[in-house]
Amino acid sequence: MIILENITKIYKSNNKKKELHAVNDVSLKINKGEIYGIIGFSGAGKSTLVRCINLLERPTFGKVFVDGIELTSLKNKELRERRKKIGMIFQQFNLFASRTVYQNVAYPLKGLSKEEVENKVMYLLELVGIKDKAYSYPSQLSGGQKQRVAIARALANEPNILLCDEATSALDPKTTHSILELLKKLNKTLGITIVIITHEMNVVKEICHRVAVMSNGEKIEEGNIFDIFSNPMHKVTKDFIDTTSNVSKIYSLVEEDNELIKINDNECILRLKYKKDSVVEPLVSKISREFNVDVNILFANIELVDDAHFGGLVVKMHQLKSDGINKAIKFLKEKNVDVEVIVDVRNTK
Repeated sequence: MIILENITKIYKSNNKKKELHAVNDVSLKINKGEIYGIIGFSGAGKSTLVRCINLLERPTFGKVFVDGIELTSLKNKELRERRKKIGMIFQQFNLFASRTVYQNVAYPLKGLSKEEVENKVMYLLELVGIKDKAYSYPSQLSGGQKQRVAIARALANEPNILLCDEATSALDPKTTHSILELLKKLNKTLGITIVIITHEMNVVKEICHRVAVMSNGEKIEEGNIFDIFSNPMHKVTKDFIDTTSNVSKIYSLVEEDNELIKINDNECILRLKYKKDSVVEPLVSKISREFNVDVNILFANIELVDDAHFGGLVVKMHQLKSDGINKAIKFLKEKNVDVEVIVDVRNTK
């Protein structure tokens, strides 16, 4: 278990007259065996925060507990021993270019016999799926293969925690997916706690159990991944989620007065936001039949997050009978669907 209590990190300029509060009074509790995401735009303080977990950055104020031990109180030798159980991987892999894959993974294995090192390295390379690249050099590997080497090296000391600082940012979407699948496999098979720092909401959506959102050095929101996606409370979180959904395009189309959103009398454009239990019901066909409305779907985005469905639609709705749209909206809300009226000309003659 990882507990951060009131972590603040302040950087001072050379003349010590200016201060930068990179992290400001952040508290977190990360459970054992959890995949926990910390997300934020550039400069939010997320990388500084994660480096406080293993004290690569020592907090100016606050306490760091890992498995019940308060790290900031340890002497250097004790801290080095504790750090061995906290693996870390980075965006740029940090491999030794002049060493083979085998030698990179073997680097942390001090004090073991040659046979023990060989058994350990080959086991780790097989675990991450690149055993056949053992005697290749980093320059001969793809980005995804390099990251697998970095993961294998981070696992060499059998850590309980794996910190991932923008570990997929330099990778293409297909390779990113394969690395995330590997991390999920390691979490499940080894029971390792994984903390992921990212500015990519798709990464959080695919792998994390819980997430904290940071902005300007502060934690502005935290929760399980489904709740954060289905009901974001802060504007920054909403902005992040909109980057993964094409449904949000409707707002820019309205601003541009795009032809797609031109509507006639007795019509309106609605954004429907589905919740956990409403996605599986055929609600569009139901409201069409029961309330005499024609529904044209303009955008759709239904996703699976943390084994639960959520998403939404943007629809153009035309009522064939008076008050049909109002009745349809009431019905949808009763079915746990949030309804936002984007454009409405039902009163136009």
